[in-house]
Amino acid sequence: MTLNLSIYAIPVYWVMALWPHALAAGILKSANARVDNANPRGIETNSKVQKSCPSEVYARWERAEAAHKNLLENAPLFIGAVIVGNMAKLPTSTLNTAVGTYLGLRAMYIGLYLNITSRKFALLRSINWAISIGVLFTVFVKAGNKLAYES
Repeated sequence: MTLNLSIYAIPVYWVMALWPHALAAGILKSANARVDNANPRGIETNSKVQKSCPSEVYARWERAEAAHKNLLENAPLFIGAVIVGNMAKLPTSTLNTAVGTYLGLRAMYIGLYLNITSRKFALLRSINWAISIGVLFTVFVKAGNKLAYES
């Protein structure tokens, strides 16, 4: 019997989503720059950070924060797919493969977001994102089909 690991993927994803934010803090610390923790999302934060560190450091910090935000933005879709897939009692192998593939693609996405600095290669990140969303939509469609035809 194969263990259903899909629910465990939710906290794994959350840690994965927080990692770029922690990295961003380290990037600023290495440049002796800081974010005002009393108002870290204030309008002035970006301009203060930009003024307090070299442009390449600022750009890397910005990419790390953007990766973090993108992962958080996609969390509801991922969590929903895991819940709906389990609710529909999709095969364990289907769920494990889907969440494993999604987590792998999102890990690649972080790497692409952090390291791609040219518009020429930025499309790779977009393609990765689209494929990862396709994995989740596949789970929704399979779950929907199973529930629709179950009687």
